Amino acid sequence: MPLALHRALLAGAFVLSTTAAATAASAPAVVQAEQLYAGGKYKEAIAILNPYLKEHPNDATALVDRGDDYEALDDEQSAITDYSAAIAVNPDYAYAYASLCQSYREVDQSAQALTACDKAIELDGHSAYPYRERAMLEIDAGDNKRALSDANEALTLSPNSAFGLAVRCEVYRNLSDYALAIADCTRAITMNPQLENAYFARGQVEIAQAQWTAATSDFDKTLALDSTQNGAYYWLAAAKYNLSMYSSALDDIDRYIGNAVDDPDGYLLRAQIQQKLGHIADARASATDAFKHYKIQNDDAGAAKAQALLDSLGSPS
Repeated sequence: MPLALHRALLAGAFVLSTTAAATAASAPAVVQAEQLYAGGKYKEAIAILNPYLKEHPNDATALVDRGDDYEALDDEQSAITDYSAAIAVNPDYAYAYASLCQSYREVDQSAQALTACDKAIELDGHSAYPYRERAMLEIDAGDNKRALSDANEALTLSPNSAFGLAVRCEVYRNLSDYALAIADCTRAITMNPQLENAYFARGQVEIAQAQWTAATSDFDKTLALDSTQNGAYYWLAAAKYNLSMYSSALDDIDRYIGNAVDDPDGYLLRAQIQQKLGHIADARASATDAFKHYKIQNDDAGAAKAQALLDSLGSPS
């Protein structure tokens, strides 16, 4: 989803609870920048905050506001710099820590992200935002038990959060609690039809349940909302393969491999699709690539699958 919407969904009432008093006393330039941010004019907001912060470098609210603008523009490093500067000014700025957690998570600096989320929760245990962020870190770490606890806490604090429901849907998906996952993702989508990660998670559950047509629809919606969600191309190809839509599946898996050149699963699926299309030489080449990448990753089970496919394709003539 657009990053600004993502951050707004995550933060929710947290922003109000931690910055409302500061905003009420903010300088006119800061108020104007916040209005521009609310209207999606992030570069314009930064243009106002830059000269203001040169004259008022210790305005923590302005620093966080500019950090939010950078985050919305996908400039995570600049956002991290501003959130860190705000914390240096005000070490008790809970929202700045939660935002720092998100930015660190988005650049795969998980240890720093977790430290920031923990601090945000220590400073303000009544905000759902850092609990949701920490749950996503725990999902990435494979700690689904803790992720479920944090996702539940986030929804207790903010029960009508579509993003919170989507996060918990991911946890239930990982725990193979498919009925609960579908319920959470469907409710999230009903509340916010622009929530691409809810379509993505629901599509993966539908794949697990062999609901290929439903999965195809959800991954199509995922990509319509965020064409950079590369994993959706893989799962869309998998669903279409099982619906015998081989030509279209091949287009999708090629798109996926173009951005995931080291993933043996992509090559293996492409080989299977090519086999169905009768492109045996191409299938053999893809299966060979899959085998090589599985071996590089020391995945013996994957390598065995690739070898079995190669055996079924026969020797080159």
